[in-house]
Amino acid sequence: MRIVVSHSKKSRWTGFTLVELLVVIAIIGVLVALLLPAVQAAREAARRLQCQNNLHNLALAVLNYESSHNALPPSNDAPLTGPNQNRVNLKLGTQLSWIVRILPFVEQQQLYDQFDLDVPVRQQDATLSPTSAQPALLACPSDQTISRFLQFSRLTGPLAFGKGNYAAYASPEHVECQAVAKGSLIYEPQPLGAIQDGTSRTLMLTEVRTRDEPSDQRGAWAAAWVGASILGADMHGTNRVLRICHQSSPPIYLPNPIWSRFALLPNSGVGPDLPRDDLYYCRRSAEADLLGMPCWPNRGDTSAAPRSLHFGGVNGAHVDGSVRWIANEIEAVVLGSLVCVDDGLILSQ
Repeated sequence: MRIVVSHSKKSRWTGFTLVELLVVIAIIGVLVALLLPAVQAAREAARRLQCQNNLHNLALAVLNYESSHNALPPSNDAPLTGPNQNRVNLKLGTQLSWIVRILPFVEQQQLYDQFDLDVPVRQQDATLSPTSAQPALLACPSDQTISRFLQFSRLTGPLAFGKGNYAAYASPEHVECQAVAKGSLIYEPQPLGAIQDGTSRTLMLTEVRTRDEPSDQRGAWAAAWVGASILGADMHGTNRVLRICHQSSPPIYLPNPIWSRFALLPNSGVGPDLPRDDLYYCRRSAEADLLGMPCWPNRGDTSAAPRSLHFGGVNGAHVDGSVRWIANEIEAVVLGSLVCVDDGLILSQ
């Protein structure tokens, strides 16, 4: 007799318990929390690098303009006014920016051809509307600039103005004093030889932020307005700004530490004693404060701070095209000296 013994095993699948699932989810959450800042930091580093490249290319375009015209492009063409003809009135002239003038040198000849350099910026061809363009080179990816426009009839007429993120320093003082306290790009073509402090030590370009507010002029690249395409550092000199602009024989500009509290440093914040950007209009000012973009309305359009969404500062470009980092904590005297083309000081920070 043959006996056959059969062994059968009953297989059973055991799933995760609720506690185990919660533990796994918690571990994944911790890992994501640890990795997310690193991913965001890497993305911001890439955006910041793109902004630096844009600044470098814009600075090179300025130098190419200089090679063709034997002078740096004017940041505006406002006339000198006042009793001693020392003050610049930005409300006069065509108010076309330095960016408009360098468009052929950033591969934007077609856009350049749509501008009439003899016609005020508010009266450019409404059909072509070149002021509304937003070339990629003018936008820093850290700021949500693309699709933001300045379109406020009391300021722009029937036109829309596309916004960008780069501006030039016209003066270490108020912009109205650029004939006395000179930045790199001023009210008239300036020869490269005027940069007496050295092209590698003189700050020419930097960043500005934009706001999703159609009356806020900041970033409107085609217009030669403060905060739009030009800046004044508001670092008063050894004789304060109003005295400098009214003197018949103005002294050489030297930044004076006594007036440091008035200077508009990078990302200048909100406070009762802190300066603000001078704009033609400052609507919804409480919102501007919350965004870290404080402003004054109708105070003369004379100065504005460089601004960015990078952590701790802004990018800048020297006259020679080299790019540097400008920390929020930079000393006001150092900033004024970096912007001025001929103060004779060699300061670093």
